[in-house]
Amino acid sequence: MGTPVGEPRTSLPAHVLAALPAGGTAEPRARPPRRPWVARTGVCAGTVAAWAGALVLLLAGAVGPALTCGLAALALTVRSVAPVCLGRRVVAVTVHGESMRPTYRDGDRVLARRSRTPRPGQVVVIERPTAGACWSTPPVRRTAGASAIADRRWLIKRVVAVEGDPIPRDRVPGMADSATGLVPPGSLVLLGDNPVNSLDSQLVGYFPAERVLGTVWRSLPH
Repeated sequence: MGTPVGEPRTSLPAHVLAALPAGGTAEPRARPPRRPWVARTGVCAGTVAAWAGALVLLLAGAVGPALTCGLAALALTVRSVAPVCLGRRVVAVTVHGESMRPTYRDGDRVLARRSRTPRPGQVVVIERPTAGACWSTPPVRRTAGASAIADRRWLIKRVVAVEGDPIPRDRVPGMADSATGLVPPGSLVLLGDNPVNSLDSQLVGYFPAERVLGTVWRSLPH
């Protein structure tokens, strides 16, 4: 749409997360919704034909029809390009599982902005770690599209602490220590809102901030 912490399933604009239960938590895997190739080809062919028609009409001196055809071509172009641009800035996520109750319940949908600089208290979509609480592949690029995201597995969790914050031992007693007693650079402490049913920093430890896909921005209607 690898290993994150949370329970989402993306659906809009171009990502879908399918949850896989493991250890009492939802472990989603992102998959882009697939349009039939016939539909994609039809939109592209229609766009090219509309622009070509507008040019032919303009050369023939038919300014009015050329303008009408050009507007249709522009609309088709926007329809083709806008989802791609939007998908690189915003991800729609469907929460799947119980680890974020009561804030988010199974089936709730949220929008996440593509950002890797969350603040404590915010909810993030982050790549799930593999066995051994590590990540075997490079982080997804900030400009990555649906296909790159679809190849990874994702979680949704709340940020408890970011780099430079005191290590929150009152909430996560087992966190590894540091020389300064602060969260190490480039690291996050994450918890599910339902921590008894959540794969988070209680089990994984620190999460790399570079593995964050986005920060939850708002809820969507069902």
